[in-house]
Amino acid sequence: MLISILMNRIFMPKQSISKTKTKAKSKTTSKTKRKMQPETPGITTKKWYWIMLTTVIVVVFSVASYLMGLSLSNIVVLMFTLVFLCSLMGYVGTTPSVLSKSKRATFLFVGASVIGFSIWAVIMLVSMAAGLIENMFSDSFLIIPSLILCLIAGSFIGELLGKNKRVQAFFFKPADIS
Repeated sequence: MLISILMNRIFMPKQSISKTKTKAKSKTTSKTKRKMQPETPGITTKKWYWIMLTTVIVVVFSVASYLMGLSLSNIVVLMFTLVFLCSLMGYVGTTPSVLSKSKRATFLFVGASVIGFSIWAVIMLVSMAAGLIENMFSDSFLIIPSLILCLIAGSFIGELLGKNKRVQAFFFKPADIS
């Protein structure tokens, strides 16, 4: 019996409050409407976060690469690649943009895929024509990091092009920009 009384008290809905009390509550809530609080920025919008993340990644990957037995030149190339990748992510995460996220991502993607790959292709073709590619990439380890570095450079160029008002007006209608 005691259990059923407790269960009814805990799980049964409370009876409605009289209308006079609800009217009093509605008057006070209408007078003091809650203002929307601005959204608090996330931790990824802080520059110190990206600096600490980059430092930790460089230290951890340097030690891991050394323990794996990679040469010093390969470790340096990997660290440059990781630092530039973290700097791109940090730059995009901390700098404001007038473009929407999808348009900003479009400029980053086009910059990486078209401009970055074109830079890499030109570097590879010139290196092959000059006969440097056999000596420079004998173990083919540096091909992928060099591609990633060129894609990151292309992304930065695409981001800078996206900030130019004339480029925005060329690709998007003026009403779509803001």
